[in-house]
Amino acid sequence: MARAPALALSPAESGAAGAHPRRDKREAILAAAIKVFARSGYHRARVSDIAREAGIAYGLVYHYFKNKEEILGTIFEERWSTFLAAVDGVSHRDTTTADKLVSVAALILNAYRLHPEWVKVLVLEIQRSSRFAEPGQIRAVSALMQAVARILRAGQEAGELRADLDPDVACYVFIGALELVVTSLVLDLIRLDGTPDDASEYYLKVARTVVDIFLNGLAAGGARS
Repeated sequence: MARAPALALSPAESGAAGAHPRRDKREAILAAAIKVFARSGYHRARVSDIAREAGIAYGLVYHYFKNKEEILGTIFEERWSTFLAAVDGVSHRDTTTADKLVSVAALILNAYRLHPEWVKVLVLEIQRSSRFAEPGQIRAVSALMQAVARILRAGQEAGELRADLDPDVACYVFIGALELVVTSLVLDLIRLDGTPDDASEYYLKVARTVVDIFLNGLAAGGARS
């Protein structure tokens, strides 16, 4: 059965904190930058704001990063790499296509539940800016699409999905639907009241709904036009 995967986006959350003071300080700067960018926006944020949030001297930030732009780029590259590794892991599971897609959808939605500030920065400050068109970031996003397309191809080979559809196109339809749901959450167009446990179940339900629509459509009885 598909589950909502956990997603750690920093060494501290993975249990590596304290082992390397230099890495921990760098991670503290990135974590502080995420909070500042989410709160103030990238353009209004200052390096001094990041230093204050991290509880360090202003000049120490420049010991780790050249400027604010490099901090934002690092946030994307490192957090996205962790996220992509989790999606890639799902794509290699020995389970049904539907279960894999629900797990991917739950992973994407739970990224917002567990790390709302990072997702807000991704959606509002990176994804909708010219920085997202840089070659490295295009390759990073392409890797996500390739992982989902790999799931769809495996489903076609197993006879679970229609063989006449292009998985490279279908993966964009699937990710696009999830992207709009996440953007709606970031913009408070969708709001959820209740406990954290309620939120987890809610996002899993949304993940299953997106996958059900993607695989079976909206027509009653699975009818196709």
